[in-house]
Amino acid sequence: MQRMGRNLAIVIVVVAVIVAGAGLYLRPIAPVATGYAAQITCGGALVAGRSVESASADLPSNPLVPFLRISASEDSVTTSLLGLWDSTSWYTPGVGCTLADEDPGFAPVLPAQATPVDQPWPSGNLVDLQVARDATGVNGAALDLAVEAAFTEDDPDGQKNTRAVVVVHGGQVVAEEYAPGFDADTPLLGWSMGKSVANAIVGRLVHEGQVDLDASGLRPEWANDERSSIQLDQLLRMESGLAFDESYDPNTDATNMLFTPGSTADFAAAKPLEANPGTYWSYSSGTSNIVCDVAHRTSGMGVEMARELVFDPLGMDSAVMEADDSGELVCSSFPYATARDWARFGQWFLQAGVWDGEQLLPEDWIPFTTDPVTLDTENPYGAHWWLNTDADGTVRMPDVPGDAYWASGNEGQQVVVIPSLDTVVVRLGFTSDFGGVDWGLEDLISGVMDGLPAGVQVEVPAEEDAPAEVVTEGPSPSGTTTATPSGTPTASASPAG
Repeated sequence: MQRMGRNLAIVIVVVAVIVAGAGLYLRPIAPVATGYAAQITCGGALVAGRSVESASADLPSNPLVPFLRISASEDSVTTSLLGLWDSTSWYTPGVGCTLADEDPGFAPVLPAQATPVDQPWPSGNLVDLQVARDATGVNGAALDLAVEAAFTEDDPDGQKNTRAVVVVHGGQVVAEEYAPGFDADTPLLGWSMGKSVANAIVGRLVHEGQVDLDASGLRPEWANDERSSIQLDQLLRMESGLAFDESYDPNTDATNMLFTPGSTADFAAAKPLEANPGTYWSYSSGTSNIVCDVAHRTSGMGVEMARELVFDPLGMDSAVMEADDSGELVCSSFPYATARDWARFGQWFLQAGVWDGEQLLPEDWIPFTTDPVTLDTENPYGAHWWLNTDADGTVRMPDVPGDAYWASGNEGQQVVVIPSLDTVVVRLGFTSDFGGVDWGLEDLISGVMDGLPAGVQVEVPAEEDAPAEVVTEGPSPSGTTTATPSGTPTASASPAG
């Protein structure tokens, strides 16, 4: 009997040690796991209108997922892990979902005027592929083959999970396809394509004379240290020098910032410098949230900022940019829009910031945006847009025109703008970034090019100081100018500008 009691005591001690160890292990990562699950499920179900089961299927596979309990109502989603850690994401119409300990109480932010359903895209939502193809002279069969290939599951290592493709040429939708369960009215998460929306927000404010790209002293807590020298231009080009861990593992800067309640901009702005501003390039979601914080502070706008400056002027009725519980937009990561609305966004940049005959961005904003960073980058980069051509004239995707540039997001979200082809290509999906699956961006664009009329290339004016050669066939890249956006000083341009 004594031995049995002793063995029972040993078992209890062992179990207690295991439980304590599990608690210590889970303490830093459980809030991120429940926060991620709440935020993604809320967006998928309450913003995109999918079922809770469908939305929660987008959670990445990991050992904690089977233990998550998800409950949803018409205005929130709560996730719980083992009954010990809970997270709630609150839904507001027009704002989307916000991780917070309690309802943040945002007022709805709805479109100022519904985009007409009986007018042709892009001024309306009427799409007739045959009419558009006849008007633009594209080869519809070739376009259909290219789009179909983007949905074809032919990778033995995993699934592409393409959900939407829209191709625009000559200002008209000439190809379009959706996966089962998704359609033209389904808003989809753009992830880091929000960074390019942040670029547009700043561009609008520059055009209105409210923002100076050379401004420094951007945050009050930076006033008395070296961070006070960081310029807005350097933030847009990811050259701030601020430390930030962009890896998406449990308990990293990126996941703690995005998936626990609090101000995303404050989180990022608290980081110290790891390099002098303008001397080092580092891709950072924290940087993008500081950019939008500057826009909030300058404009005085709240959660309505993206709607008023970008979405409403373009008629992007479906679009939302989700906010954190401080009331500022999470521009790094949480935009939603339908594929057609994402195409509107790309078309706006293709039209050099003009919409319905009105210049909404500075006339030289696109050359500024596509001027490649001269520091070492993982891939050619401009001002919160990725580029096909770097500062040395080397082309990233040889089968794609050198002047192409794109908004890009996690899991294979892309809005590709190709000025020389008068074309925009949108692809949205759920391709795991960790599975090694290549869903085929270059193949899609190359296939689309096969369907465009012969001789369609539009001449892109080159600046006098443009590179003499480009390592690709096709036109010279448009991202070679050193112009500074209208209304900003040119005397103290950043190294990339």
